[in-house]
Amino acid sequence: MGVRPPLVPHLVAAAVLWHALAMVFDATPDTSAGLRRQAWKEPTVQAEFDDYAAMLGVEEPVLEERLWAFATGWNEARSTLIAPFRRYLSLVHCSQSWQMFVAPHTTPSRLQVQEMTADGGWTTLFEERDPEHTWNASAFGTERMRASVFRWSWPSYESSWKRGCQGLATLRFAESDTSAVRCRFWQAATPSPGQVLDGSAPAGRWIREQLVRRPK
Repeated sequence: MGVRPPLVPHLVAAAVLWHALAMVFDATPDTSAGLRRQAWKEPTVQAEFDDYAAMLGVEEPVLEERLWAFATGWNEARSTLIAPFRRYLSLVHCSQSWQMFVAPHTTPSRLQVQEMTADGGWTTLFEERDPEHTWNASAFGTERMRASVFRWSWPSYESSWKRGCQGLATLRFAESDTSAVRCRFWQAATPSPGQVLDGSAPAGRWIREQLVRRPK
């Protein structure tokens, strides 16, 4: 009678194979974050569609519809493949949190937080990448906060942006007797190398302004 091979090595091999498959399927591109028509209408995204449509020799609406159909089909197939592994990935905290970007961000926005002065003017408390206005800079520098601030500048995150500014205002009201806090973004298109050299960089503008007054 032959010797039966030990069971443990087979169980270990099966566990390793299961984990490897989970990692491979979860690492495939996830298009779900980009499946929002509102986001596709952003100027940055539309500019990308225009460029690729011209390069491929197709009409922009045709290219957009084909990409939408492909991204939707891909995401459905990916969801089916990864479904058996979702609970495992959650239990071992190995899920991939990053998703595919819709397009490179060529119109970046910079957050500014201000408080109202006694004479009705405004003084800046915090501004991204500004060494002179650093209120709560350590908190703004954390990974989670940086991700939130980036999302706040997009129209599709309007409700989160309102809650975020309200929270910042509440923090400031606890520190100061100011009557109001204003949150907004400075948005400007990224200049080309030539525009930087000749000083013709595109002008920016303030967007997404939120005003929070101290509760009475």
